[in-house]
Amino acid sequence: MKKKLLSILLCAVLAASVLTGCRSSEKTSGTNDQTNETAKEVSGAESSDTSDKNESDTPASDASGNEGTEGKNTFIEGATDLSLWTFVDQHVGFYTGMADKWNEANPDKAINLTVNVADSSSMHTKLLVALQSGTGAPDIADIEIGHYATFLGSNYLLPLNDVVEPYKDEVVMSRISMYGDKDGNYYGIDFHLGASVSYYNMDLMKEAGVDPAEIKTWDDYYNAGLKVLEVTGKPMTAVEVTDLFLPQLMLEEKGVQYVTEDGTPNINTKEHAEVINFIRKMIDAGICEVTPGGFYHAEEWYGHLNSGEVASISMPLWYMGRFTDYCPDLKGKIGIYKLPVWKEGDTPCVLQGGTGTGVTTQSKNSDLAKEFLAFAKLSEDGNKYEWENLGFDPIRVSLWSDESLTKNQDNKFISYFATNPFDVLNSIKDTYGLDLVAPNIAGGYAQTYSVLVTTTYANAFESAYDQDASELLKNEQETILYEK
Repeated sequence: MKKKLLSILLCAVLAASVLTGCRSSEKTSGTNDQTNETAKEVSGAESSDTSDKNESDTPASDASGNEGTEGKNTFIEGATDLSLWTFVDQHVGFYTGMADKWNEANPDKAINLTVNVADSSSMHTKLLVALQSGTGAPDIADIEIGHYATFLGSNYLLPLNDVVEPYKDEVVMSRISMYGDKDGNYYGIDFHLGASVSYYNMDLMKEAGVDPAEIKTWDDYYNAGLKVLEVTGKPMTAVEVTDLFLPQLMLEEKGVQYVTEDGTPNINTKEHAEVINFIRKMIDAGICEVTPGGFYHAEEWYGHLNSGEVASISMPLWYMGRFTDYCPDLKGKIGIYKLPVWKEGDTPCVLQGGTGTGVTTQSKNSDLAKEFLAFAKLSEDGNKYEWENLGFDPIRVSLWSDESLTKNQDNKFISYFATNPFDVLNSIKDTYGLDLVAPNIAGGYAQTYSVLVTTTYANAFESAYDQDASELLKNEQETILYEK
């Protein structure tokens, strides 16, 4: 089935920014009809919530400006050549390093891996063109979460079930099954868990006499925010208008997604209106502000956060890298705690963001490519590398209690924060298990995301602030043009 973003305006806007998921500074220009059509298909992908440009240890850049660069592992004579495309510079070292480890462990199946890097928009467009034309695709490709639906259901990617099976009892499977289909096939493996948590400025919390450990529900959070505002004059949090992290996690805690199970856009719901109204309530009370710069990856926001002008933010654990890289003045001052929930007893954890990696149907060595991919993404060595070098919370659960990682004060993430991120993960696992909610990215997710981050939340929290939330969502739903 073909999915299109028919709105010319949204195509233009989203082609200019692909995200954090990834936000790219370049536009994709088609050189023929096929490329133009493909650009429409990929331009609706999310730009901030999913790409690893902003989920990497060095989030300041994806591969923009570095198109055509490549990395290679230590080549071995007679080894099998494999190619891989990515849009994140920091992923190159991961893949080439893991290729060397693969060769050490599997000398009879050695690989020579070449990793090519391009900016997100160009890479996804080029990949889709190659797959549609039947030639020119790599063996393996990184695909950010907002683009994945475009590549599923068209015989572009190979199922990974056989290579995932040996790891199923050792990893959080929702981070794999989210890149799947209704028949139970898996077509991608993520880099991280992406568990969302709340980050608190402990100096402001202590000044206000607030203990984040006592904040269990969003009502608790609201009341704590009133106290923080009264004592410190600082807002408790901020909401994005060009991205969706806060409303998305609140909505997922209510058990509702932006699309239905079959991928139909589904933003006009009672629960979504409740989320918008709660955030508006916080804004009215002065305990929530609109994020400077519009989203949590803007330079204006980083400076604001680093200056201690806001008391907390709720984001995935991969956002730790933003603190270490952009907020040096907050070292030792940020505590990580479980998310508030709507009512006590709910699971205080949802998964956000992501980049899946798949094996294309054009691979001439697909079995070997699949084996290597699973080794890189799901093995203990691969997960250790991702944590130590990229700051990604491991998908492999056993590492959450590996004290060589969790207690290592030489690790920049462990040493930066006032609390240990693994304490949150283990508390969730011990109390609630590992059936954690991941985003539903099926069908019209990309088109839906485009509307949410270009008009919906800007209207809800700025330009149409006084409009009834249900009426606003009804109008926004009607602008999502999606063909199954």
